[in-house]
Amino acid sequence: MSNAAPPTTPVRTPDDQRRDDAREYVQQLRAFYTHAAVFAGSMVIIFVVNLATNLAAGIAGSWSAWWSGWALLGWSLGIGIHGLVMWLSRPRSSDPTWEERQIDEILSPTSNAPRR
Repeated sequence: MSNAAPPTTPVRTPDDQRRDDAREYVQQLRAFYTHAAVFAGSMVIIFVVNLATNLAAGIAGSWSAWWSGWALLGWSLGIGIHGLVMWLSRPRSSDPTWEERQIDEILSPTSNAPRR
């Protein structure tokens, strides 16, 4: 048997957690920007292909020939949902909530709050 001490885990502070949350958010933000860039570039290509085929077929004036609009609509919806998820998952402010401030005030030694 070995008398080695069990490995200890480093103590994580709230600042460490905030930094990890921010790092994860930045990685998600990078993925969103990549998604948006691929969307923009792809939509240009899709529109050019649609325009070229419509001009070659002589149907550029017909609204029903512009199928690229459906791709724009669908992918825009996907980008919008991705953006909403990003907005909702952003790290929150490090300010304590109202409840936490009230608890700290009650527990402080200089508090005039009634003791039970």
